[in-house]
Amino acid sequence: MTARRLLATASSLFLVSLGIVAGAGPASAAHVACGQTILVSTVLDANIGPCGNGLTIGADNITLDLNGFTITGNPTTGDGPGIEMEGQTGVTVKNGTVTQFDAGVAITGGSVNTVTAMNILDNRGSFATDFGDGIALFDSDRNTVTQNQVRNNGPYSGIGLIVSDFNLIDSNQIVDNNQSGTNTAGIRLENIASQRRSSNNNAVTNNRVTNSGTFGIQLFGGSANNYVAFNLVVGNRLRGIPLFAGSTNNTIESNNLRSNGTDGIWVQGAAGIYGPASANNILRNVSFGHTQFDLRDLNANCGTNQWRGNQAATFTPPCTMNP
Repeated sequence: MTARRLLATASSLFLVSLGIVAGAGPASAAHVACGQTILVSTVLDANIGPCGNGLTIGADNITLDLNGFTITGNPTTGDGPGIEMEGQTGVTVKNGTVTQFDAGVAITGGSVNTVTAMNILDNRGSFATDFGDGIALFDSDRNTVTQNQVRNNGPYSGIGLIVSDFNLIDSNQIVDNNQSGTNTAGIRLENIASQRRSSNNNAVTNNRVTNSGTFGIQLFGGSANNYVAFNLVVGNRLRGIPLFAGSTNNTIESNNLRSNGTDGIWVQGAAGIYGPASANNILRNVSFGHTQFDLRDLNANCGTNQWRGNQAATFTPPCTMNP
């Protein structure tokens, strides 16, 4: 496990609340300052920053409406997320921009929260810091991330799910998250391999994922029962949609993959602590223009993976092109 993933469960060390926003009514307009904790539904009345610390959501079932305004961090690393929820339920964050933090929005141990209509731009952590994503979900279930613009974040991902289950990632524009040519993916469904914990039962649908530093939509080892469908995955540096060893019972359906670096859809055999990717359903995808293979399964005769109705020009083995 990396230091980043160890520290993710103790993010309060990095984001210290300096004040509390209070007010009456379901959505009180408020002049909010850097480092404050939001305890009631709040509508911003101005831009915030540059900030050394972002905002913390400190209550359940509230809405933070940025009202078109921007929260800005510092260009250097160490300022944590622009907006952080730690253990909250039923929170909505919407309608504004978060930029130049270590992460844009981070949900840690939270559930049934929504991040929508946000511009998450230029948030850059480092491999030595806690974060490095546009939107990051750590050990958080049943959240919705939808209709966001996620651009130029890293070095980990545009949107990262780390041991998080039953989340919906839908209709986001995830573009130019390419801070690292060896690590940054558009969307990561990530594991903690040393604990045999993965991100499972998530739906990743209707997203546009382009020009990522490595992979478009990456399923880490052990990922299970995820539904990846109707995404446009174009021009990512390495593979479009890779399923790493131990990925099981995932459905990869009706995605459009074009001109990713090496392979379009790539399914791994056994590796490390995991057995082969198995019992996955790869259905009705359109995949063209990759430098190695449009469709590739490293298991002999595709193992127990089912490939049906896909369109491609280059493929291996032949079972990847079953009718």
